[in-house]
Amino acid sequence: NTAISRVQGGKLKAKKEIKISSFFKAAPADFLRMIVVHELAHLKERNHDKAFYQLCQHMEPDYHQLEFDCRVYLLWKSEAMARTVAPKLLAP
Repeated sequence: NTAISRVQGGKLKAKKEIKISSFFKAAPADFLRMIVVHELAHLKERNHDKAFYQLCQHMEPDYHQLEFDCRVYLLWKSEAMARTVAPKLLAP
């Protein structure tokens, strides 16, 4: 049984190990901390419900802001990748 966090890029395996996507290699340390908190919360709370987010905030008081900032970072990174990949695809 594997739970995957597609937005954050983390993966929590049944053997209780967290793997973080290499996509986050250059990400700010705060985002990595937020991903770890998110995945640790899944050890206790399976769903993204109120109890889950309360636990995240208990472990990381700035969790909601970090999650928002991480989503903005992911959008920016996706746009940057699209700008570099798209011209190559259109080149003759």
